[in-house]
Amino acid sequence: MMNAVWAMGLLSLMGGCQSPGMSKKELSQRLEEPGFNTVVFADYDLNRNFSEGLFGPDKVLRLSSAGHGIGYTDTGTSEVWLELRNHTDHNYVVEARTRFFSQQGIPVDAKPVWQRLPVPANSSAVYREKSVGTERLQYRIEVRQAR
Repeated sequence: MMNAVWAMGLLSLMGGCQSPGMSKKELSQRLEEPGFNTVVFADYDLNRNFSEGLFGPDKVLRLSSAGHGIGYTDTGTSEVWLELRNHTDHNYVVEARTRFFSQQGIPVDAKPVWQRLPVPANSSAVYREKSVGTERLQYRIEVRQAR
């Protein structure tokens, strides 16, 4: 009898909550066009916002971009960099890769390679990648948990 009362109370509590699934904000974050000269977290749970939940609005932020950009080497190639910040008490090993694009938005790299990057607890790490050619490029850096 007590279990039935508890279960009914739980069901009534859940009735006021949104059905399981994604909120509109979560969906828009996943479908948002990444653009150029940006950082994209391919593993959504590494860096995301959500607007509704059992305990209210919150932000899941394990890793974030503390800055990123593009520069040019002495030989004229492009070099991108990304500083990742770990906001947790746990060490992370992530993988990052850079997709280079021409000024017209055409991909110019044949097959970007994932590079492993350890990010210590409550610390930061820097990822760097150079292009092969000397033309002026745009970039998109993708980050995911190491596999």
